[in-house]
Amino acid sequence: MYRQILMGAKATDADAGAGIAVQVRRGAGPPVAWVHGYTMDASVWEALWRLLPGWTHVGIDLPSHGQSRPLAPHERLDQLGRQIADVCAAYDARHLVGLSFGSTVALQTAIEAPELLRSLILGAPAVAGAPTDPGSEIRYSQLGELYAQFGPGPHMTCLWMSSPPEIFPAAQAHARLRAELRTIIDRHTWRELASGAMRSLSAHAQQDADLRRIEASTLVLIGAEDLPAFKYSAALIARTVPACRAMLIPDTGHLCLLERPETVAPLIDRHLQAAEIEVVRPPSS
Repeated sequence: MYRQILMGAKATDADAGAGIAVQVRRGAGPPVAWVHGYTMDASVWEALWRLLPGWTHVGIDLPSHGQSRPLAPHERLDQLGRQIADVCAAYDARHLVGLSFGSTVALQTAIEAPELLRSLILGAPAVAGAPTDPGSEIRYSQLGELYAQFGPGPHMTCLWMSSPPEIFPAAQAHARLRAELRTIIDRHTWRELASGAMRSLSAHAQQDADLRRIEASTLVLIGAEDLPAFKYSAALIARTVPACRAMLIPDTGHLCLLERPETVAPLIDRHLQAAEIEVVRPPSS
C-alpha cells in the first residue's frame, strides 16, 4: 500500500486539480475508486478491501479530510465532482463507491462525467437538495460552536459520535469498528467549520434531470435501521437513475458498508463483475 498526491488533474478553477490524496491497494483486477463519509478518510475501507482481493482499490481522501488539501471557501459540489472524475480517470477507475456524504460526491461525479463510470455503488446515499435529517443539522451547528470555542480534539469526536442523530449507534455496537472510527475521526482537523466550506457544498441541489443523466449501472445499499432522510434519498435515486436497483441491508444502520462488510462485500463484488461483463459483451445482432 502507498499514498501519493495527485498533482496532474485538469484544473479549470484556481483551486481545482492538485492536492487530492489517493491511497492505492493493488489487487488482481480493475481499479475501483472509493469515497468515504464526512470526517473520515480512505483508511476506513480497509476491512472491505480485504474482502475484495479481486479488485485494485483507489481510496480517495476528500478535501479537508485525511492527507488532501483543505476545502476552498465557496467551493462548489460540481467543481468537486469534476475533480474526483479527474482522479478516477487518472487511475483508470471506471467503478466508484461512495458512503453517506461520499455518496453525494460520487453522484455528482457520475453527473459531471456520465461516460466515465461503468458502475456506481452508493451506501446510505444523500441527494444534495433532498430533505435532510433535522438532528444532523442541529449536531452540525453544535460542532461549529464547539470548534469555535475549543478548536479540534477528541471532544469533537465525542460530540459527533453521540446520539441523536442516529448516525453511529449501530457502528458503536461493533467494538473494533467503534475504535477504528474514533481513531480516524480524531485525526480530522474540522477546519471546514471555520471556513464554511461544507455549507457551500451543501448549497448545491442535484435535480431529477441531473440524476437521469447518470449512465453507470447503479447499486444503492441502505441500512434497514438508517435515518428516514437517507431512505428517502435511496428511494429517489432508485426511481430516477436509469439503471439502478436498491437493496436493504438487514441489521445495519447509517454506516451499512462499514458495519457489515462481510454482508455487503459479495453484493459489491457481483455488481462490479456484472458491470465488467456488460463492457465485454458483444452487441446483439
